[in-house]
Amino acid sequence: MEAIGAAPPPASTPVPRPIVVTVRRWLPARRLLWVVLAVLGVVGVQFLGGGLGIESLVVLPLVAVSTDLLFQQVRHPRPRFPDAALATGLFLALLFPPAVPLAAAGAVTFAAIGLRHVLRARGRPWFNPAAAGLVLGAVAFGLAPAWWGAANEVAVIAAGAAVFVWNLPRWRVPVAFFSVFTGLAILGRLLAAVGTGSSGALSLTTLAVADPTVLFFGLLLLPDPRSAPADPRLGFLYGAAIATAASVIPLGVPTLALPLALLVGNAMAVAIRLRRVLRREWALEEAGRWRAPASGPRALGPSRRWSPLRRMTGGVGVVLVFLLSVATVPVPAYGPPAIANHSGSAHGSAVVAVALCQHDNPVINKATLHHLHHVLGPSVVLVYQRTTGILVYYDPVHHQTVKETDLYQDLGYAEFATHDVRVAGCVA
Repeated sequence: MEAIGAAPPPASTPVPRPIVVTVRRWLPARRLLWVVLAVLGVVGVQFLGGGLGIESLVVLPLVAVSTDLLFQQVRHPRPRFPDAALATGLFLALLFPPAVPLAAAGAVTFAAIGLRHVLRARGRPWFNPAAAGLVLGAVAFGLAPAWWGAANEVAVIAAGAAVFVWNLPRWRVPVAFFSVFTGLAILGRLLAAVGTGSSGALSLTTLAVADPTVLFFGLLLLPDPRSAPADPRLGFLYGAAIATAASVIPLGVPTLALPLALLVGNAMAVAIRLRRVLRREWALEEAGRWRAPASGPRALGPSRRWSPLRRMTGGVGVVLVFLLSVATVPVPAYGPPAIANHSGSAHGSAVVAVALCQHDNPVINKATLHHLHHVLGPSVVLVYQRTTGILVYYDPVHHQTVKETDLYQDLGYAEFATHDVRVAGCVA
């Protein structure tokens, strides 16, 4: 028994929270992702020069956030900070061409965010919304991915390392992807070397794996916290399946190989999750412990705000708005225009052509030429269009004229798709 007048026991001293826990609370992996994407956007704008890419970096995240908050009004009692929407908007801004038509890109962004809210399984989206948006943009508007956010390889590696460390529970996904992708790249180059009798194909293996676009995809887009599987048992299978698809799809669709491969992995993960749910319900039913969901708004709880009927209505609305955009927004022409013959005649003169390939096009300013030479290496720049990325240059090392249909895209993965035109000699 306590003595009368005794001093009360001292209050328990609160244990100080580690600084890492505090930082993780305010900067979770999904928030760090869009922060590093914004940094990559600033780096990419500086790399391209002339303010190219700023408009899409501002407009597309705004469209994504506005669409996300609109759906949150229906889904949640209180709005949540739109981290995932910001990441999707920035992904699309960094992956579409920097001079993308904003009306078309905005419609794609709206559809990607809307489908992320509609197509869900057990609280997670079926597909990575950025990858789905890239495919929608290519099919509906002809917006070929440009991957200009991967222009600075050092910045991509630094951003990817930060996301990898902060999102460590999903380390299996990128590790499995790069391991399998590297193995398949080496195998493909070996087969090409045997078939052609040349060892030059093997030298491209490092370039294919260490390509800035592949690094951007594997370190940032692939382990997205909301669409990548949280189950560690699926991590290796998920990454390996996507790497396999990314190695095979370029044979038929080189430009969309990476986003399509990611969608294949998403579909596989959703199928596995749904199969597990059904097997669990079947096991409970056989054991006589399965209960049908109770009816009424009380049984639904907070999810009554996003009932199947409302979800279906929202999906139909997203599809109708997107189809209306496809019907009204003009499809931009991305085909390369006819390159003017600088020799002054229809077929040109060999003397003039040889003289032309000794000097860069004098119309292009020196700063731009310096930047292009830094990217291309030994070259004589003949034609350059900043807004489309169309570039024609003479390669004095291999004695051929190269016509790049999209320079921003060819800074990354697409340069291995061999879709650019290469002609022996100097073709003015």
